[in-house]
Amino acid sequence: MVINVRLCSVLLLVTTCSTASTVTDTFTVSATITNGCILGSTTASTTQLGTIDFGTVGDLSSNVDVVSSSGAGSVVVTCTPGTAMSIALDYGLNGGTSSARYLSNSTSSNKLAYQLYRDASRSTVWGTGALAYSIASFPATTQTFPVYARLLTSGTVPAAGTYNDTVTVTLTW
Repeated sequence: MVINVRLCSVLLLVTTCSTASTVTDTFTVSATITNGCILGSTTASTTQLGTIDFGTVGDLSSNVDVVSSSGAGSVVVTCTPGTAMSIALDYGLNGGTSSARYLSNSTSSNKLAYQLYRDASRSTVWGTGALAYSIASFPATTQTFPVYARLLTSGTVPAAGTYNDTVTVTLTW
């Protein structure tokens, strides 16, 4: 669009005129949001989910149950609303399976059996494949998924020491 404007001035009965022109146009601004997820609740993905700690025990004559919390083993996830996604927990670094995972003693080859579950009744193992936790349509807010852990009873008294395992959490969308 061109706009002509005539500017005229009168100075001692002499008239002068000049013409000013203006041109305008437009441009488009857009953004495309794709489906995605992160571990954590901010744009910076969490790199450490914390530790699920069974505490100090003297024997394993009965199961020891604990529940994770935010920063201590719970899985905190933020996804684009409506995203279909799944959360898988692998079976750890010490030869675990869907039947049992293992904590390994750092100074010996001794192991303690444990398991991770998706539910408080500890009836649904949280694992990989069919045992991953699936969500058909992620909500619009960050979600915290507690991990229900059980240190399994043992027929023998375990050797003293610190036992550890590392479990990898995988988000798929």
